[in-house]
Amino acid sequence: MTADSETLSPASAAFGTAAAVTALFNTALACAKDAYCPLQNVMNAIAGHNWTTQGLADVVLFAGLGLILSRTRMVRAIRPDRVILFLFAAVAVAGVGLFAWYAVY
Repeated sequence: MTADSETLSPASAAFGTAAAVTALFNTALACAKDAYCPLQNVMNAIAGHNWTTQGLADVVLFAGLGLILSRTRMVRAIRPDRVILFLFAAVAVAGVGLFAWYAVY
């Protein structure tokens, strides 16, 4: 098997992509709820605590996006190295973003 012929299953490509998007979403939501108190209050009311609501939102986004993407033809064309690079970059950006936000905030 050559590197050009290696492929991921549609589910692996879809959920890898969904994980990357969810990592970025999680960072954006963490910053938004800390900067905008009405959002934090709504999130507190939904599940008792804003972090619980955020975790539920992350799980729903990951599962929903993964299922939607796994049914598209787009994920069949994604090379494994692209999924890995996107996931790595998204987690790195999310980590640096959260670090910077909480270091300044």
